[in-house]
Amino acid sequence: MSRLGFELLLGQVLDALPAAPATVVDAGGGTGQLAVALARHGFRVTVVDTSAAMLATCAQRAADEGGGVAGRVATVQGDAADLPGLLGPGGQDAAVCHDLLTRVDDQAALLASLAGVLAPGGVLSLGFANRDWLALRAGRRGDHPAALRLVAGGSGAGEAITLAEAEVELDKAGFELVTASGVGVFADADDDLDPDELATLVELERLVAGREPYRSSARTLHLVARCRVFRRELPGDTL
Repeated sequence: MSRLGFELLLGQVLDALPAAPATVVDAGGGTGQLAVALARHGFRVTVVDTSAAMLATCAQRAADEGGGVAGRVATVQGDAADLPGLLGPGGQDAAVCHDLLTRVDDQAALLASLAGVLAPGGVLSLGFANRDWLALRAGRRGDHPAALRLVAGGSGAGEAITLAEAEVELDKAGFELVTASGVGVFADADDDLDPDELATLVELERLVAGREPYRSSARTLHLVARCRVFRRELPGDTL
């Protein structure tokens, strides 16, 4: 994601989260780009990732920020599909999960894990690559067979999903969709724009982020959902 795209996404995430210093788990947060940005705004963030090297980079990034940011960022090595086991069930005010959903084999298990780690009413910020955008890109490049496969959800479609598909999976996991926005409708890369052009592009992106047909043609989709179920019974739970 471009720097502009990240800043647009960060703005949407900050609008969605409960007030700082709420607790936030960053599932698959890697090197901590989003986590450190959230900690800079006063959130207490726990980054969960399978890579020890990425978590070390995350910790260093937080330390380099200064201003007490490192004290608000914790790292835990583990699988995001086991968040309740790693952090305890129902203890987080919010969860962010970006660019992970389409990289796991079992999306239902990941979403159930996110629901399980959230307190009742907890907020989920979910970002993922938009398959409709990939289909449009392939079609515009003249690769109509690839576009057809993506539209049909066939071979090669696993790298991204659609808004409608994500809504179904969120509902199954016990989430209620609150908002759905696009990121990168017009902004594709960090073009060499002067300040006035950049300001116009930012205003345009923010204006169309939640509108159709623009939203469904964005590179990235950002869904905000609320956990509408109490935590699910987990193996080993006792009364």
